[in-house]
Formats: sequence, structure tokens, C-alpha cells
Amino acid sequence: MQKTRKRDYFRTLERQSAYGVQAAKILKAFLSDFDVFRMPETVREMHRIEQEADAVRREMTESLAREFLPPIEREDILHLSMRLDDVTDAADDTLRHLYMFNIDTVLPDAPALAEAALACCTALHEAVCAFRDFKKIDRLRALLVPVHTWESRSDDLYTESVRTLYCTTNDPRQLLRWTQIYGNLESCCDICEQAADVMETVMFKNA
Repeated sequence: MQKTRKRDYFRTLERQSAYGVQAAKILKAFLSDFDVFRMPETVREMHRIEQEADAVRREMTESLAREFLPPIEREDILHLSMRLDDVTDAADDTLRHLYMFNIDTVLPDAPALAEAALACCTALHEAVCAFRDFKKIDRLRALLVPVHTWESRSDDLYTESVRTLYCTTNDPRQLLRWTQIYGNLESCCDICEQAADVMETVMFKNA
């Protein structure tokens, strides 16, 4: 009888983090070169990526339910998989709010936050690609440092962006829209850091 082929969980995690980078690239490009007429097309493209990422996460969950001895604890794989999926969701949520709020002009601070989100997602992906060697603690921790650095920069950008918003307009609709959108952009980096924290936990549990 042919043995069931085990899933390469590390490769699947790499695929998930790659979707996060892809989503962040779309978001950054759209906000940097904003064209309201491209909004519906870009929303559809982002939604396709989000659905593909969801499918990979579901495959991961189904495999974990059947796997007898995964390479690390099920809970850790599942937790990291969920956080990586949340990164893509956060980018999708940002674009959806741009569409739902009928944004026709992008505020100057938005592209910088999107750039920070892309940098953070890219740094996370590089760390995830090295995660199969999680026992090499020094190497992996070094790869995770940029994730924390970009998350910290994102916090600062978010704080100043929201302050600028509230100092320059009293329009309640503008305040509501952009407080939400800035929050979505900043959450991309927050979730990346949460994923990095899961990876660090796995490293020390298995050291």
C-alpha cells in the first residue's frame, strides 16, 4: 500500500506569507498611484488573492487534523498559519474600506503607511522562509528584527498620520473614513509582529 505523503508545513507557511507580500504590494502600488477608476478592478484582484490564501489555510487545517506527528506542535502551526492569513486579510480590509467609503482622493500619509506594511510583510516572509531551521535561533532571530523595527516605525507613522488628520479637518465623514483606513494599514504591521512572536515562541520551546 502506498504511504500517504506528508504535507510540507513549512512550505505551506511560506506560501501563506507570500500571499501577504503580494497583497501588500497591490495595496502600496494602488495608494502610491491612486486612480479611483481602477478601484473596482483592484478590489477584485485583492479579493482573489485573499480567497486563494484562505484556501491554503483551510488545506493546512485539514492536514493538521489528520497528521499524527507534525514537525512542531499543532497549536503552534495553526496559530502561525492564522496570523499569516490575517496579514492578507488586513490588506484586503484596507482596500475594501477605500471602496466602501467611496474614497476619491488619498491623503498624503497613506502611501507611507502602505510602504511600511509592505516592508514589514517582506521581512516576515524572509523569516518564514528560514523557519524550517527554527533551531538555528540566532539566524532566525536576526531575520525577525526587521519585522519588529518596521512595526515600530508603523506605530510612529500611524500616530502622526492620525494627529495630522485631526489637526487639519473637522469633517466627521473624513475623520471616520481615514481613522479606519489608517488603522487597517497599521494593523498589517501589528499582525506581522504577532506572527513573528509565534515564531519566536516556537524557537524557544524547541531549543
